[in-house]
Amino acid sequence: MTEVIINVINNLILFTPIIALFLLINLSEKLETKTGKALGFLSCFFVILGFLAAFLIGITLYLNGKPFLPWARHFMADGGSAQKLAKIGLSLWLPALVAIIVFIPGVRRLCSRFLPIDPQNRVHTLALSMSMIVFIQFFVTQSFGLSTLNQQTVPNTQTGTLSSIWSQDILLAILGLVGVGWLTRRSFKQTLARLGLWGITWKQAGTGMLIGLVMLLAPIIAQQLSIFFDWADNTHANELTDKILGPLLTSIPGILTLGFAAALGEEIIFRGALLPRLGFIYTSILFTLVHANYGFSVNSLVVLLLAIVLGWARIRYNTIVCMIIHATYNIFVSLLGNPF
Repeated sequence: MTEVIINVINNLILFTPIIALFLLINLSEKLETKTGKALGFLSCFFVILGFLAAFLIGITLYLNGKPFLPWARHFMADGGSAQKLAKIGLSLWLPALVAIIVFIPGVRRLCSRFLPIDPQNRVHTLALSMSMIVFIQFFVTQSFGLSTLNQQTVPNTQTGTLSSIWSQDILLAILGLVGVGWLTRRSFKQTLARLGLWGITWKQAGTGMLIGLVMLLAPIIAQQLSIFFDWADNTHANELTDKILGPLLTSIPGILTLGFAAALGEEIIFRGALLPRLGFIYTSILFTLVHANYGFSVNSLVVLLLAIVLGWARIRYNTIVCMIIHATYNIFVSLLGNPF
């Protein structure tokens, strides 16, 4: 029970500030008053301040990481080095700088040529800026090294993993709802429509399940290609995946969680909220990076293909069909013992 509470609290600490920021920025868009402008300024100020802190820490590590070497050698399994600290610094300051630059109107107008955003909309600005968190997470993880992460990661129990995944995906779903204006600019019914969460026919549901099953060919083909070309497995990545998700693959509740929790949280945030504003290609890249924390591999190509299929389904049908595809794929790929 203690592990469950800790996991839920950790996710609340991580997501609550982001949800609060999007609540404020949406409220600022609704209020065409001085109060609305003040709320918008305050929200953007906190985001810029956070990324500025990341930039300063990153640039310090990048330019002169030697003072931190004793800490790094103690923390990193394979020993710290100035070169590794420089990589970690670069992983922080470069995406943070991009996130700050996004608040310049001219930069947003340039981005609007490639992304379906309104450069004058505060919500779109905040979403585009905070998408850099995905890049920071990915590159910092790579810079630390899988051996370090593997050593620092403690195997989860089934109960702990269930609580972590469900609380994370429920909070992602709430973030998606609040992010597009629920409780501020849109009613609940309007919010569901904006997220693409409306009714489907039995034929569309069956189509979603069929697409999810057909997608199972992708990891099977990828595995065969790995064997044929003798592409070596990443041992540390496999061990990390086993520590984090392994407990779920041995029970029906665990396998169903991998399907339904991801379908709920990830589809609402990526295909429901982000795709109509950040575009098909950029959203697919973000989705792939989130699922490639342990490095690029043939598995990452499978995830990218899945993201493309889900993006197409969002445009062709709606987010409910995406949920069915995602849940079907995750459940059956987990039954095959090869979660991607």
